Amino acid sequence: MGQGPAEGALPAGMVDPVRFTVFSARPVSDLAFHPQPGAPAENLEFYATARSPRYEYRGAMPLQFLDPDGALVAEADIPTTMRDVLLLFMPATAPALSGKRSYRIGVIDDSAARHGPGGLVLINLSGLQLTGIVNRRAVILAAGSNPPIAAGPQIAMTLRTVFNGRSYQAFAHEFDLAPGERALLILFPPFYPGSLEVQSRLLRDEVEAPAGN
Repeated sequence: MGQGPAEGALPAGMVDPVRFTVFSARPVSDLAFHPQPGAPAENLEFYATARSPRYEYRGAMPLQFLDPDGALVAEADIPTTMRDVLLLFMPATAPALSGKRSYRIGVIDDSAARHGPGGLVLINLSGLQLTGIVNRRAVILAAGSNPPIAAGPQIAMTLRTVFNGRSYQAFAHEFDLAPGERALLILFPPFYPGSLEVQSRLLRDEVEAPAGN
């Protein structure tokens, strides 16, 4: 007799699921995705100040998001090395040819192995070159997602940028993390033209430390 599938193995043709949450700094509604080929569409729920509920997807990339008419409005190409991600929805840089809304998506590795309890991840979408201090530690922020910083339970930071040869404060904030919490700070462009004060969204959630830590 032939051997059956190994314990825990997926049925033939199936792939490991990708778990994801979504977030947008601007209101987003009426978007859906198909959890796997042939499955009914599942609606997304966005929260104003937190990650969404967690969703699962099994299928080929890119992961596609649809409006109520079934039109494609965004795609996320999630690397095979990532199994838990945060998808940041941002307005597309150019309007869709159809005149419908469209989005570009930033894919952030959101696994507990990368970003565990007490950790801080800074995502620089401000368009500014930012440097500063996080809990007396010097930081230089690259554009996009930066490596996690072990910063909790009390976090104090000041970020600065240079304009016309002078250094200006662009952001300053202090906050606490409860046991088991982690923080993700997204920095957006200044609200007013000519301003150097960046906008921000702070997302906090609880996460279990990876096994062995």
